[in-house]
Amino acid sequence: MGRESEGLGAPANTVACVLRSGGPYTAEYVERLAEGVKRHLPGADFWCLSDVPVACRRVSLIHRWPGWWSKLELFRPGLFTGPTLYLDLDTYVVGDLTEIAAYPHRFTMLSDFYKPKFPASGVMAWSGDWWRLYEAFARDPKRHMETYCATGRWGDQGFIAEHLGEDPARFQDLFPGQIVSRKVRADRSNARIICSHGRPRPHELKWKP
Repeated sequence: MGRESEGLGAPANTVACVLRSGGPYTAEYVERLAEGVKRHLPGADFWCLSDVPVACRRVSLIHRWPGWWSKLELFRPGLFTGPTLYLDLDTYVVGDLTEIAAYPHRFTMLSDFYKPKFPASGVMAWSGDWWRLYEAFARDPKRHMETYCATGRWGDQGFIAEHLGEDPARFQDLFPGQIVSRKVRADRSNARIICSHGRPRPHELKWKP
């Protein structure tokens, strides 16, 4: 239950990620991400929700929700009440995160790089206790997983966006050019975060940022 190094809530510049075992990602991804955050957001409080040991402070996952659905545990009551910055494990931190982390986010998501009208959850930021996202999903996870894996429902990010009760802010509007895709052609001269989403996975590539 809770954080292994107790003390709920979150100080400024908390950064979180999620590692569910059995998928394509390993603890090495967590370590790489933590190193990038340490370099570009000194003093950040870095946590990983996981069901396996990791080389940083860890919060134990308590459900068997597969894959990206484990992200919903980020919103367990009182866990990360913000300000919190969430990063997917296929994210590369390549520049100063101070401006992104210091912004007074209520709830911010990416715009999908291919279909910008849709929100994406590869990078998120929030403050406050968004426990209702967790509670809504936990009441009937099987039904939600089936519903939001249907065409056009966009998985966990669709669930989160539709259950916020408000439209999330978008990083690309707030910080133009600071969060970019590895796959979508864009000017990277001001990039702080590069998202290496989808396939092939980063460990399958020779490419490095």
